[in-house]
Amino acid sequence: MACPINQSALDDNYTCTCLPGFKSIYEGYNLKCEACPPLHVTSVDKRSCVPCSGSSLNDTSKTCLPCLGTSDIMVDKALNGSSLGGMVCIECANGSVPGDGACIPCHSSLYTASGGSCSCPKTHEELGGICTPLSELSKIPDKDSSYIVKFDNGKKVYSTFFMENFRMAAHSCTFNQNKSACQLLSNMCVLLHYEFDDFNACQYYREEFGDNFVTLPSHVPWLYYNEGEANVYLSKTRLKTHYSFKKESPNSKFNFTVAKYSAKGHLLKYGRLETMLTLCPIIDYQLDAAVQFGTTFSQSCSIDVKDLWDRYDTEFYDVFLQYYDDEQHMIYAVPVLDRNYREAGSLVNQQSHKKWQLTRRFFLFDNLSGRESLSLNLNDKEKRARVVRYAQSVEIIIQLREGEGDGLIYPPLIKITYAEVEDDYYESGKRVETSLKVLYTMNFSKIRENLSIAVGVMSALATLWSFIGTWSWSRRCGKIVLDFPTIFHFFVIVCGNLANVFFVVMFFACLFWTIFFKRQDVVHLFLLTENQELLVKQYLTAACFLKLIQIMYIVYVQVTLDIFIIDWEQPRAKNSVPHPQLSTSLEEEGKLKGEQPISIWRMYFIANEWNELQTYRKTNVSFQLFLTLLCLKVIGFENLATADPSASFFVHDKDYNPPQSFVCRFAISMSVYAIIAVIQWFFRVVFYERYVENKLQQFIDLCSIANISVFILEHTMYGYYIHGRSAHGFADVDMQSIYEQMKREEEDLCGHRGLEPSSECQIFEVAVTYKFREQYDTILQPVHKFTGIQRPAARGRMASLEMEQSFQAYETMRRFFGMFLQHALKDLDYIVKEKLFLESVLDLEFQEVDDRCLFFRDNNHTFDHVLFYGHELSFLLCEMLLFTFVDLTSYDFVLAAVITFIFSYLLKKIRYTGGRKNVVHKTLVDQRFLM
Repeated sequence: MACPINQSALDDNYTCTCLPGFKSIYEGYNLKCEACPPLHVTSVDKRSCVPCSGSSLNDTSKTCLPCLGTSDIMVDKALNGSSLGGMVCIECANGSVPGDGACIPCHSSLYTASGGSCSCPKTHEELGGICTPLSELSKIPDKDSSYIVKFDNGKKVYSTFFMENFRMAAHSCTFNQNKSACQLLSNMCVLLHYEFDDFNACQYYREEFGDNFVTLPSHVPWLYYNEGEANVYLSKTRLKTHYSFKKESPNSKFNFTVAKYSAKGHLLKYGRLETMLTLCPIIDYQLDAAVQFGTTFSQSCSIDVKDLWDRYDTEFYDVFLQYYDDEQHMIYAVPVLDRNYREAGSLVNQQSHKKWQLTRRFFLFDNLSGRESLSLNLNDKEKRARVVRYAQSVEIIIQLREGEGDGLIYPPLIKITYAEVEDDYYESGKRVETSLKVLYTMNFSKIRENLSIAVGVMSALATLWSFIGTWSWSRRCGKIVLDFPTIFHFFVIVCGNLANVFFVVMFFACLFWTIFFKRQDVVHLFLLTENQELLVKQYLTAACFLKLIQIMYIVYVQVTLDIFIIDWEQPRAKNSVPHPQLSTSLEEEGKLKGEQPISIWRMYFIANEWNELQTYRKTNVSFQLFLTLLCLKVIGFENLATADPSASFFVHDKDYNPPQSFVCRFAISMSVYAIIAVIQWFFRVVFYERYVENKLQQFIDLCSIANISVFILEHTMYGYYIHGRSAHGFADVDMQSIYEQMKREEEDLCGHRGLEPSSECQIFEVAVTYKFREQYDTILQPVHKFTGIQRPAARGRMASLEMEQSFQAYETMRRFFGMFLQHALKDLDYIVKEKLFLESVLDLEFQEVDDRCLFFRDNNHTFDHVLFYGHELSFLLCEMLLFTFVDLTSYDFVLAAVITFIFSYLLKKIRYTGGRKNVVHKTLVDQRFLM
């Protein structure tokens, strides 16, 4: 809000005060400002108006002009508080200098050097109010590089702060061993991000005091660790505290102690990290959770860029960790990794651990070093830094010492990344983000090695299995030599098998980490950090795309396979009533001659049922996703994925809620998804299909009742045969006849439905000969050229030569299959055998097809491999991987479920449309009768 009229805000921006030329009048707690009479100014206490007795009045500023003497001060009251009748100039006595409204003693260095006066002789130089001998200052040369602050955006600023303080602080620290001066010198080095390429505060510090903290003088702050030894210091084992996840344990929290210093080098206070290290003081950061052992902490806020200049002070921090060693109370210095540190222009702290330069002290905000000396800016910019810096990200990393005992840790590490804002954005209203994180980690090299071994071994087995699958495919396709289709098929099989391997390894690894992290009483492991999770995410992303390749290939094979419907019904005697159309056309050609044509409706009915079975599955995707979201979002399984040891289904708004770990999120979501899928699968296969409805078995029974068989060639030389020849010889009868036929079967008064005498086996895997395949292709060549029966544009097109050829080809094929299956072809025959156990396990036929086709008995509905039903596991895994992929990119289960449903729906639609066209094309069924 704006201050009232005649008032302005103080420097703290929280209080309004009267403008110069107005005196303050308080009515209760309300401040009012009354204008002073002409030729009067506001008194020092602002409660009265006084004339300018010792100087003239400045009408513009409504203040008295400064005193002419350099050793004068201007006052309006005596020491006892009595009024002097106006603003009076008083000369300070010898041995004192003007201060803040009073004469104060001059610095002892001036008094000593001048022999009792407050002047600095020519053999000395006054720096920051201190009289310094020139002989000593020669060791601290006056170079521009000492005052230049280089910012990451390329700007260089001649810093007022450095010009006023560097040489003075360096001299006092070196020659007087002044601790505050040493702290000030150290702070200037911290503001330079510890860079020492040119002569500056950091280089002077290192040259004068060395870079080995062990040999530092006691009055000099510790800034640098030894170069190139970051791994050594981060693997120290001096911390003996056994930390625990149990909140009632005294070691369930870290005891971080923070020392805070002002920019001038004065110790401000000691305190706990959770009360002192606040990036956003206005926001309740709930930092108590940041020191809770095992709880991954992450909190961020946005700050108005204007506040970076106006509301924050440049302060410096040293962090220590308190611990006990044999009952002795100790503190351990926590190292800092300044990611903006440069060495020879290179950001070495963003590279390999071996190059890291660890340091000790850090700042959160810097609006001091960017204040430019000799600024030509306007008055409102004179006190404002050209560039401000702020801690964009602060990470406290805790690493577990594995194998050395429960709850032991290596020294914590504080990683800080700074960002900058130029003063052009002061009035922009822009906001910047800053964050504080506490991360827990383990030795990732060991984890990576274990995962690599698991993936490598499983991938080798998957590749070997792919070779077997490709060998089986090449035999079934009649391949003799290695060609491009064989290589492509091997690539597809490898994609699918590797996707399975990646998913299984990552799932069980994440499930292991989740269960043992959440349930461990003795701390032996942590969860993966966000950077370490990238390996898991990469494997899962690869698995998702590899599985999609396999799924697309499965759909392609299913919509391009060969299928033929064999009608066993034989023509019977012609009715006495003439057929109105056939009697004038077909009968004239002598094609029926006393035989009644066979009804096509049974074939259409079987084709419709087959068409519906093509996308039939063991699990319902909509129901699956609905129950998954219900468990994750409503019941609260999602809340178990937090990166802390506790596990709760409910989130409390008043408590700190840790961020979710992707490892836990993936393990829990996929566990829920898999359990629901298994329950669906078990219910359908064990209960529903056994006691309610089994669509595949019903289809086989329907084929037997309709007297129709189905011959499917999934590959060139391999397929399936569903024997549906009626045991009664005919099926085109009325309802009573059907009922009597079924009753005879129940009473075992007729033959069996199987292909072989006294056998009930109706399903066979078929391996055909080259001669059979050649005959098959020769007969169906007209059908392959013609896309099936379409809606005719005119009656003349219906009677075209192509249609006639297709009808003849279908009839020829029907008779060919009839004779073949009844062993009536001399050169083409088959034998029925049992598949060997190893053949069933490997899905591979060792038995060679010579001059006879092989029919392998199969009562397990193996023909479902040409349907979605036979690839349920592949489709289920693909949906799980897609669900996971969307979630890892968006962290949104609802979006993942929606995209998974859309993908499943589109895939089903593509399969249904392509399969429907394939049935029309391969069986000559009119597409208008496929519902």
